[in-house]
Amino acid sequence: MVLPSTLLMLALSPALAYAALFPKSSKVKVVDAKGFKKAMEVNGTSLVAFVAPWCGHCQRMVPEYSKAAESLGKLIPAYAVDCDDEGNKRLCSEQGVKGFPTVKLFPRGKHLAPLTYEGERTASGFFKFASLRVPNGPDKLMKVADLKPWVKKHKKEHRALLLTKDSKIPLLWKVLASKYHGRLRFGTHRDEKGAAAAETGVELGDSKSKVLIYPSGSSSPVVYEGVSKLKELTDYFDSIVDGTADLKPASEEKTGSEKVKDEL
Repeated sequence: MVLPSTLLMLALSPALAYAALFPKSSKVKVVDAKGFKKAMEVNGTSLVAFVAPWCGHCQRMVPEYSKAAESLGKLIPAYAVDCDDEGNKRLCSEQGVKGFPTVKLFPRGKHLAPLTYEGERTASGFFKFASLRVPNGPDKLMKVADLKPWVKKHKKEHRALLLTKDSKIPLLWKVLASKYHGRLRFGTHRDEKGAAAAETGVELGDSKSKVLIYPSGSSSPVVYEGVSKLKELTDYFDSIVDGTADLKPASEEKTGSEKVKDEL
């Protein structure tokens, strides 16, 4: 005779197994078909793992996928969909899932076709796959001499230029360039020795990067003095797009603001 408690455990076992796949501490967000649809409405890049709770490969992938989600943070959200759930089976079929785990990158939500990950299931593999495939990235200005022509060429647009000492374009800048594609023009230049900063009349000082805004119709930069993180820069760029930003010339900007750890 099967005890009621045993029947209850059998009924709950898939859910319990799935909960064990991604613990609450994981940055991976578990979504159902409705949650997936909502995530795809956002015009941004995201990573989605289609899994099954009984799948050994999925269980072994969890720590690495969770590490990747931690590294990607809010810049490229990482999701998981339980394809063993009856309510998600149609979604998984529509996404062409034939084996587990299947990891896909959605470059611009529902607006661009997804890309299937076929590499090793490691945190570094997932991170590289996602970070290198953010669409509509910034214009890469290789030389100081490229700055003025770029500013002039796109004079009818609002332009956002990142001067950075880093050799690689920050993921945050790629994500922002993609997010505001068609509304703001993004560029980036590696200014290791400060030559570009001097050319534009801006001093990098101790900071490793500086964001310059060229308002539409202007060749004079406005220095962004706020915190260089996703939320703060998103709020700032939103204000530029909607026309509420206070765009003062660099010479009028305040200096000596409190230092906060940035993401650029």
